[in-house]
Amino acid sequence: MRQMISNLKMQKKLLLPPLTVIIFLVIFGVISFIGMASQRATINEIYTNRFQGYQTVSSIFSDIKEVHSNTYKVLSWSSADFLRQNVEKLSKHVFKTIDETSALMEKIGGSGKLSEAQKKLYAASVTSLKAYRESVDKVIDMCGSDFSLATTLMFQADKRFDELNKHLQELLALENKLGRESYDASLTTYKRVIMIFMVVIIVAIVASLFLSITLTRFVLAPIRRTVEVIGEISDGDLTRRINVDSRDEIGGMADKFNAFVENLHETVTKVAESSDRVASAADTLDSNSGQMATGVEQAANQINSVATASEEMSTTSMEISQNCTKAAKSSEKANTSAVSGGTIIRDTEEVMNRINVRVKESAEIIKKLGERSDQIGVIVELINEIADQTNLLALNAAIEAARAGEHGRGFAVVADEVKKLAERTTDATQEIEKTIQSMQRETKSAVASMEQGVKEVEVGTTETSKSGIALKDILEQIGIVAAEVNQIAVASEQQTATTNEITNNIHQISMAMQETARNIQGNAGAASQMASLSKELQGIVNRFRL
Repeated sequence: MRQMISNLKMQKKLLLPPLTVIIFLVIFGVISFIGMASQRATINEIYTNRFQGYQTVSSIFSDIKEVHSNTYKVLSWSSADFLRQNVEKLSKHVFKTIDETSALMEKIGGSGKLSEAQKKLYAASVTSLKAYRESVDKVIDMCGSDFSLATTLMFQADKRFDELNKHLQELLALENKLGRESYDASLTTYKRVIMIFMVVIIVAIVASLFLSITLTRFVLAPIRRTVEVIGEISDGDLTRRINVDSRDEIGGMADKFNAFVENLHETVTKVAESSDRVASAADTLDSNSGQMATGVEQAANQINSVATASEEMSTTSMEISQNCTKAAKSSEKANTSAVSGGTIIRDTEEVMNRINVRVKESAEIIKKLGERSDQIGVIVELINEIADQTNLLALNAAIEAARAGEHGRGFAVVADEVKKLAERTTDATQEIEKTIQSMQRETKSAVASMEQGVKEVEVGTTETSKSGIALKDILEQIGIVAAEVNQIAVASEQQTATTNEITNNIHQISMAMQETARNIQGNAGAASQMASLSKELQGIVNRFRL
């Protein structure tokens, strides 16, 4: 019964109390109609049978008294020699009244509506009336001829009248008794109807109150539970659900709201997981940016060392050129200059080898820097995807919050905050992506320059090796020192030019590395900001109980 009432629609629940009242009103009306019909029948019985019967008997009784009185008038008029015409007229009236009364009594006595006692009394009264008529007839007949006999017969008529009067008195008493019984029956019916009315009214009031209280509990209890759960959910507890087992509008609303909270729970869970991944990626990016900055600074220091060595090599090449010129002018100093040149060439060769090694190491570092930049690009793309997903989830949450109306206003604020964080993350990652792309272009340019520098250093190393061979030939063939020294001078000038070019390239590489270091520091700042935003997003998500 309880479940059946719970499953009723709200409209039917609200209509139950008035319908119950209407049903009881119909019952009340039917009982009233039946009671009024019974009262009407009883009143009709009292009026038609009892009152009219009593009135008829009273009229008969009065007529009989009048007949008896008129009989005495006829007797007295006859003795006083009253006008014969008046005596006859009065006599006819007496007989007419007796005959009409007798016919009326026979008609009433033959009716099927009378009780056995009434029929017996009417029959006895008719018999007495007929006997009384015979006595009156004899009295009136003897009035004109023998007054004394008429007077004697009048005594007999008096006895017949007394007998008839007795029957009529009994009939009046019976009619009065039957009228009282009908009245008592009507009063009993009236009391019974009143009692039924009271019972129906009390039952209607009790049933209406019971239904109203019961239906109010059925309606208000789910609403209270719904309000309580919505309050807990608005405080951030997304694990709560509305437990309403009815199938009415409130139950349907609870099911839809539970589905909305379930979707919101999944959305916030995904946002929390995404924020954790964003925070982890931001921390990794921050750490990698720091490591890259350190590596770039080390590469810049090494490139500065290479630049210093290149400057030293340029100075050495100038000295070689000057020595070669002096050797050309002074053959006597050729041997000394050759020995000195051999030493210088060996030193130069060692320096060139070191430069070659440094430049190759710098090229490898810059290549690794490019690879790290590519890795950063991949991470930035991942962050971008996470930010887009976060923005999409925030949009879904905002849509679900808008569907919830007033109850979803808190969720709309959270969704808006999540969307702003996602947009700020997207902006930061775009800035990082632009910086990384610029760094990648500059890194590729630096790699190309370093590769060119490696080639030039290899050329210088080759030329230095050739100079060493030439000097060995000088030591073996002093005779051709001048010509060889001129060649060495030319080679030294070329080497000087090459060294200057290498020095310029190394300075450019140093500037590019410094710019890269500044960009990486900017990336580190953006990564730190992104990590801070991720933590802020985690703080917002942690407000919910998942």
